[in-house]
Amino acid sequence: MGYATVMRVPRISNYAEAVRKLNNTKPIKGREPAIVPLGNRRDCDTYSIRKNIWNENIELVLYQTPVIKFTPNDEVIIGFGRWSSASTCQFIDRVLGGVSCNRVRGEVVLSFVGGTKYVLGEHKELVLVRGSNGAWQPEQKQKRFDLRINRKGANNVRKRVSQFKNYLSGMLKLKEETNTFHQGTYYETSSTSVTFTYAQLAEVLGVHTIGNGRAMPNIAQFENICKPEKWAANQEQVWERHEVQSKLFYELVRDDQDDNVRHQNYWIAMNALVCLASNGMYYVDKELFDEKKIRVSSNSVMRKLEQFLFGFFCDEVFKVVELDDSEVSTGKYADYVRKGVEA
Repeated sequence: MGYATVMRVPRISNYAEAVRKLNNTKPIKGREPAIVPLGNRRDCDTYSIRKNIWNENIELVLYQTPVIKFTPNDEVIIGFGRWSSASTCQFIDRVLGGVSCNRVRGEVVLSFVGGTKYVLGEHKELVLVRGSNGAWQPEQKQKRFDLRINRKGANNVRKRVSQFKNYLSGMLKLKEETNTFHQGTYYETSSTSVTFTYAQLAEVLGVHTIGNGRAMPNIAQFENICKPEKWAANQEQVWERHEVQSKLFYELVRDDQDDNVRHQNYWIAMNALVCLASNGMYYVDKELFDEKKIRVSSNSVMRKLEQFLFGFFCDEVFKVVELDDSEVSTGKYADYVRKGVEA
């Protein structure tokens, strides 16, 4: 990508400078259509400059994308299509004085003199104008929002499963084992974990078998109760499964249930959370169920319960807050809600 070569790209302050750069640079010989290098001539296929004949904009091109456009009325338009890469950020950062650009949690964030920030999405454009301080600033203020925990709402949600939470904590402590690992002659480490065999889990959850006869405990019935994965292909189906499975799981852990089935339900729910807290379960021959073990920490199991509660009761647990100009979303809780962060 660009990286080191971007340091050979000039800083350009305004439309007049962009015009001079274009007019004073010889095109590369033998290229059709003509290409005018922006940095070193040998980097012409990476960085180039051209005039848009329809609107007179001077466009600074990274590969084939006009990332920075200087307009005749001395505005700047920034857009990168779908290429929200590190080299795109370096290109913007290098060319425009007073504008820094970097990627934050996969998003392109531009920072301006005075502390203003702007999150620019793929296939979007941002218009910059000169501020009262003479530095580039966004033409329009961007409204940005983030999710914050509503402490009162979260505590109310936790109270609805307080008995199960106490049960889970106590049972995990009873099943904790400390294992010591030797590394060489003089060095050893130890860790405390909760250990279950596949056989123990399958006895509670049932067995899921695939075509070749290999099997694993049947976690499929609960695998989507925690926050859905945003990378999954069909989000609607993922969220539908999440809602259906979460309702079933909540019936197992809610405080206001029949005491005659409470212990049995709690035991099923605990085994399901242990499976979800593991680093990954895979299919093995059924004959190996007694030998195959999973080890998890008690804290990781408790976190899975919290993830379930926060996702299932997201409307009560989270509140949407508007950020000021210098803040960007942490994205910490974005995965818990179906439609993203909205005002």
